Amino acid sequence: MPSAKNLAGGIVFTTVLYFSSFFGSIVLLMPFLPLIILKPKWARNIMDFFLYMWFSFAVALYELMLGVKVKIQGRPSKPTDSVLILMNHRTRLDWLFLMSYQLRCGSLMHYKISLKDQLKFVPGPGWAMQCAAFLFLRRRWEADQPVLTAALRYFHKVDYRLQFLLFPEGTDFTANTLSKSDKFAEKNGFPKYRYVLHPRTTGFVFLVQQMKEEKLLDSVLNVSIGYPKTMPIGEFDVFSGNFPEEIHFHVNSTPVVDFPTSSDDLVNWCQNRWSEKEQQLCLYYEKREFSPFENQAKDMIYDIVETVSEESVRKYLYKVIAFWSVFILLVFYSLYAVSLFRWYSLFSIIAFTVLERKYGGLDTIQFLYDF
Repeated sequence: MPSAKNLAGGIVFTTVLYFSSFFGSIVLLMPFLPLIILKPKWARNIMDFFLYMWFSFAVALYELMLGVKVKIQGRPSKPTDSVLILMNHRTRLDWLFLMSYQLRCGSLMHYKISLKDQLKFVPGPGWAMQCAAFLFLRRRWEADQPVLTAALRYFHKVDYRLQFLLFPEGTDFTANTLSKSDKFAEKNGFPKYRYVLHPRTTGFVFLVQQMKEEKLLDSVLNVSIGYPKTMPIGEFDVFSGNFPEEIHFHVNSTPVVDFPTSSDDLVNWCQNRWSEKEQQLCLYYEKREFSPFENQAKDMIYDIVETVSEESVRKYLYKVIAFWSVFILLVFYSLYAVSLFRWYSLFSIIAFTVLERKYGGLDTIQFLYDF
């Protein structure tokens, strides 16, 4: 059972983040939706700014309010690079915690992820993620390939510095998914893993080749995430306040000019990195820190990364909390005192719902609109 303090923290985190996404979509994003058609590049930049503020708010809440500490080691990609980020999928919350890395070493404003298709229809967060041009996938390659193709073409058209997170394992690490990974290993003559799942390489190969074709790839970032103490598994852990005390990242960037080109070589590259990641995480969970392992690649670096000072990060996060606190208070005051705002909010909710039902959501409109 979670402690009363943890439970209170989890409820506050979930509630505040939900209401900020709901009313942030209505107040901050809705007015700029026409620009998706009229000025797509302007729309992308404006919406990304507000979404960056919301992502930063999530980081501020779990780092400052809930006390999560972050440690980053290795060699990051340049913050200005277009990057394909590969990471082991230890929990259902890894994508959330990677925002801490992106804030410090990458570009949180250009951070994109893929999610299950049904999540786009969650009022509030779903609207925000549609505006963010997140990729909503059905986990069927014949259905997902056209979505990926259209999305990458869109990012190319708006001259975007995409930093896209891909979980090559395809799902989070559980007893059930590990069992399936073991069966796959037995069938194909691969070793069984205990800290990662065998990667699915079809999407990885496609993304590397397509991102290169659309001039959206400067480097590939290999990320290992580790939880030295508490390891939250899913959304219930967020609600109950079961957050990790620390999160460790080891990163290693490979420039695209040093990357293999053929499909077979790309498959081998991915499988080799996951074999190394299994060794790396095996040693990590013995020592509770990332350190070199025997016969590792020579270019793997284990120095602590300090691209920005922690003091400047904390100052920024406090400003973000102040902004969203004032925003939420003004929203609730306006709902109580301003009838026009109540009508505007109702109109916005109806508009988001109609766009979902008729056109498949704002993500679909952005990806498929020909400009």
